[in-house]
Amino acid sequence: MTDAIVIEKGEDLSNWLANPVNEGQIVQTRLAASDRVIARVTDGIYRQPASALRELISNAWDADASTVTILTDAPRFSRIYVRDDGAGMSHETLTRLLKNIGGSAKRREEGKSLGVVSAEDVDCTPGGRPLIGKIGIGLFSISQLSRRFQISTKARGENYRLLAEIRLRAYAEDRSDVEADEGEDYIAGDVLIRRERTDDLEAHGTDIILDDVKPRVRDILRSADRWDSVADREAAFKRGDLDTWASMRVEPPTYHSGYIGNLSEPADGPVLLAIKPKLPWTSEDPADIRMSKLMDAVEGEFDRLDRPELATTLDTYLEMIWTLGLAAPVAYVDRHPFDLTQDGHLQLYWITRERGRGQEVRLNPGITVREAVKAQIKGAPALTDGLDPVGGFRVVMDGVELKRPIRFKHYATTQRGLNTSVLFVGRFEPDLTRVAQSQRGGDLSLEAYLFWTGRVVPKENNGVLVRIRGASGSNFDPNFFKYQVSEQTRLRQITSELFVQRGLDAALNIDRESFNYSHPHLQLVTLWLHGAIRQLTNRLKDEADRLRALRKQSDAQAGRDHLATTASEIWRKRRGDEPAPDVVIANTASEAQEARKAGSIAIMRSGVPQPAKPQDRAIYDGQAAALIQVLAAYDVLEGRTYEEQQTLVAAILAIFRGGKF
Repeated sequence: MTDAIVIEKGEDLSNWLANPVNEGQIVQTRLAASDRVIARVTDGIYRQPASALRELISNAWDADASTVTILTDAPRFSRIYVRDDGAGMSHETLTRLLKNIGGSAKRREEGKSLGVVSAEDVDCTPGGRPLIGKIGIGLFSISQLSRRFQISTKARGENYRLLAEIRLRAYAEDRSDVEADEGEDYIAGDVLIRRERTDDLEAHGTDIILDDVKPRVRDILRSADRWDSVADREAAFKRGDLDTWASMRVEPPTYHSGYIGNLSEPADGPVLLAIKPKLPWTSEDPADIRMSKLMDAVEGEFDRLDRPELATTLDTYLEMIWTLGLAAPVAYVDRHPFDLTQDGHLQLYWITRERGRGQEVRLNPGITVREAVKAQIKGAPALTDGLDPVGGFRVVMDGVELKRPIRFKHYATTQRGLNTSVLFVGRFEPDLTRVAQSQRGGDLSLEAYLFWTGRVVPKENNGVLVRIRGASGSNFDPNFFKYQVSEQTRLRQITSELFVQRGLDAALNIDRESFNYSHPHLQLVTLWLHGAIRQLTNRLKDEADRLRALRKQSDAQAGRDHLATTASEIWRKRRGDEPAPDVVIANTASEAQEARKAGSIAIMRSGVPQPAKPQDRAIYDGQAAALIQVLAAYDVLEGRTYEEQQTLVAAILAIFRGGKF
C-alpha cells in the first residue's frame, strides 16, 4: 500500500486510469459518500446477507447483463463470487462510482455521457430496460458480507480492464482520521486500483470476489445457530434431561445444504461435513428445473403440515435462494399470472373503480387472462407485465437458475367450500394532473393481481409483494399495507403482487426493503389495494352465503345435535361468515391424507380414546369434531404439524373421558 500512488480527486483519478502509460501500476484512493446518511450504508441498513446479493443482481440488470453467475462456496461460505456479462465499467464510470456513493448517475442526464442510461430515456438502460437502481449504494451493500472485496471490470471495446481492491469501514470507525466539516464528503473506505491491458476488445462484464466473508455472515448462511440448537436438544434427550428437551422446539430443516461443524479448516482443504446435505434436486437435474424442484419440496410438506412454511422446511441458504428468486427480475417457476388459462379451477374478475364485487370475465379454454381482459373489459386494457424482456436475464446461483417461486394452484378449503380459485386483476393509473407537482411525487401506474385459494403455499407467499420495475426488495406483507377489516381466514388465503411501472420508488426507504408510508404514492396505492381486497372478499362472501344456504337445507334434513350446534355458534362468533372447516375422523393414514388435501382437518381414530361400546362411536366422533372446530376457531391448531394436532386433541379428549394418553 505504501508503494501506491495516492490520488484523491475524482477527475485526477479518472485521468490517471485513462492513461495507458500507467498500466500495471497501482493507485490508491478513498471512497467518498456524498451525504452523512448514505455513509451509514456501511453500518448495516440491510437486514440479511441475501440483501447484498439482491443489490448486485439489480446492478447487473441495470448494466444490461444477460447472465449473472453467483458462487457461494456452500456449505462453507468462505468466499462469494459474482460475475455478470453486463456493460462493465470504464475508468470514468468506476471513478464516478467510487467518488460518489449515494450520488448515482442513473436516471440523470450525466448518465448519458457515462453510458449508464439510454440516450433517449434516462429512466432506462442503454439496452432499453427500466432501471432498478437510483441512489447508488448497491455496490456497497457488500459491506454486509465482507469489509474487503475485489472488483474486476471491463467495458466492451476497451483494451484494458480495471482491478480494484476495496476495504470498507463502518461510518463510526476510524472517525478521527477524517475531521470533515458539515457539508463535506464522508469517507467510507480505501481502494487500490490497477489498470491491465487486454487484447480482447469484445469482452465485457464485472466480477466481484469476496475472499473474507464475515464470520457472523457465514454462521447465518450455514444456519449455525439452528444446527447447534438441534444438537443441544438431542444431547439433552440422550442425558435424560427431558425438561430441556421438551422446552426446545427446534427441529432440523427438512432440506438443507449440509453443515460443517469446524470452520477452522483451511479454505482450500477438503470439506468435512458434520451433516450431509439434503437438497430437493439431484446433481443431474439441469439448472432451469431446480427452482421447480425446490417448490415441489416445500409443497410436499403437506404430508406433515397444514400450512407449509419456509422457516421450518429450509435452511437459511435454501431460503436465501427462494428469497432471491422472489426479488430478482426473472421469470416465474411456471407461468405469469396474466398468462394463466382456464383449467376448470379458476374464476376471473376485473378490479373496477367502483365499490362492489368486481366485473366477471369469462375465461374460455385456451385463452389467457390478458387476452380475456382485453377482449371483454371496456377500453380493451392491455396487461403488459411479463411481456418485457425478462426472459433475456438469467441468474444462476450455485447451479440453480433463479425463478419466482410462486404458483397459482387451486387448493381446496373444505369439502363444502369453494371448488375454484379466484383471480382478480386490474390496472391503477390515477390522473394526478390536478395535484401540484411538488406534492404528487411524479406519475403513478401499476398492474396487479389478487389470487385467492384455499391455502397459500408456503405461508410466506401470503400477502402483497411490490415489484418496482420488475424487482422487489421486500417479501410478502401479510398485513396488506395495514388492512384494517377483520378477514382473518380470507386474508391468509390471498397472494397478491403489484407490478409498478411508474412511480412509487420514491417511497422506498434507503434499504429498498421498506416504505415511507407518508409518501402520497403509497397512500394512493394503499387505498386502491384495500378497495380491491374488498371487491374480492365481497365475492367470496356471496359464494359463502350461497353454500351456507345449501348446507342449511341439508342440515335441516339430517338434523344436528346440540354439540355440533354449539361448536358452530362458537365458530360464527369468532370467525363470522367464514366457512368452518370440515372435520374427518379417519380410519387409515391414506384416508386422513386425502381429507387434508381436500381442505379438511383430519385426525386418526386410532390416536384418540375410543368408547367401550361400538354403538357409542358416533357420539365420540361428534365430540372430537366439535372440539377440533372450536380449537380451529381460535387458531390453536394453526402452524402445528399433523402429529402435534393429533396429540393435542387426544390429550384433551383423554382428560374428559378419563382415558389413557
